[in-house]
Amino acid sequence: MAIVPSLYRIEGILSVCYLITTDEGLVLIDTGTAISHRRILRAIADLGYTPSQLRHILITHADGDHVGGVVPLVAISQARVYTSAIEAEAMARGQFSRQLRLRGLLRFLFWLAQPLYRVQPFEAVEVVKEGDILPGLGGLRVIETPGHTPGHLSFFAFGSGILFAGDSIAYHGGRMRPPFASVTWNEELALASLYKQSALRPRIVCLGHGPVIYDAMEKFPAP
Repeated sequence: MAIVPSLYRIEGILSVCYLITTDEGLVLIDTGTAISHRRILRAIADLGYTPSQLRHILITHADGDHVGGVVPLVAISQARVYTSAIEAEAMARGQFSRQLRLRGLLRFLFWLAQPLYRVQPFEAVEVVKEGDILPGLGGLRVIETPGHTPGHLSFFAFGSGILFAGDSIAYHGGRMRPPFASVTWNEELALASLYKQSALRPRIVCLGHGPVIYDAMEKFPAP
């Protein structure tokens, strides 16, 4: 689904990826689960591109529903992969960057879905930090948004006002809010990251789960 010209949403089983077209090739934000690479490759083909034109993969965080497709996609495309130092270390171990605090039914459902969250270790990651500029939509600024995970990143297209928030923002009841406590490493930092992103005054927010948020400033909570 096209969000704006050159930006496409790829719906996965558990999460959402975003594909950006540029004159130099394709930029992918997050890679979904261990089987999502097939859907991503199909979306690339549907747009008239080849896998070798995937040049850059930007990772918001190392949860299995966001990095599961990295290894097969890089094997096919030789794309460069970028994330924070903390999340890169987790990817190298093939693990999440923090422990989940799931209980009861959520714990059972996660156990059932574990094969989808499988992460293959991957070490060839380029570490980025706050303020770095990455390719796509005229330049994507790296925004450090810890809370959901220790090294979570968001990416902000300052020219068009589009924010790729990963799992640093949840959406419920028509409003944006911090991610849910059961999957959040540090709730205080998660709230601070939400306000930090609101201060960017994004026009559109692209989430790791849930719909694309248009007229985004109307849906942030008051600080």
